[in-house]
Amino acid sequence: LPIDWAPWIPWVTLAEHSGPRYLHEKFVVISDFPEVLKVDNENRPHCSEGPFCRWRDGTSLYAWHGFRVPAWIIERPDRITIELIDKESNAEIRRVMLDRYGFARYLKEKKAEVVDVWIDEGCQPVTLYRMPTDDDEGKPMVAVHLLNSTPDPDGTIREYVVRVDPSHTRAQAARNSTYGLGPEDRMTAVS
Repeated sequence: LPIDWAPWIPWVTLAEHSGPRYLHEKFVVISDFPEVLKVDNENRPHCSEGPFCRWRDGTSLYAWHGFRVPAWIIERPDRITIELIDKESNAEIRRVMLDRYGFARYLKEKKAEVVDVWIDEGCQPVTLYRMPTDDDEGKPMVAVHLLNSTPDPDGTIREYVVRVDPSHTRAQAARNSTYGLGPEDRMTAVS
């Protein structure tokens, strides 16, 4: 094309020699390339032993299969406790903590009792658990163990332990309550 590319040469040079950059009307932030950049087999940010991204100045980012998490969950999984898992309000971070801690270990140490198991046609099983708690009210913790109905592209099926109202006695109603559905409603696939 008969275009004068000269004004674009600085942009090309910048792209070749720097990492991420943020442009503002009054300033520009330019970053170096990271010295560490790790991903899982689906190209999602991930590292199980350290930061998935680290720059030479020590600035680091941590992720577990695409989900950003606090550094200690990756660097110090031995510090994950039942109490910390139960207090975590973010479902994805709680799921990562459970992955690192172990679902079976968590349920065993919580002295979980199976209340009900429900398998909907073509879906993964849903298990409702009742567990004693040490809270002031003395009410048991009731949680539903859910598995994603479809595996991730790498074949992994995500697991979740989600607290529900302690009055639940049926796994289907407990699962449905997490989606705002009625006790007997059926979930339909969206295409």
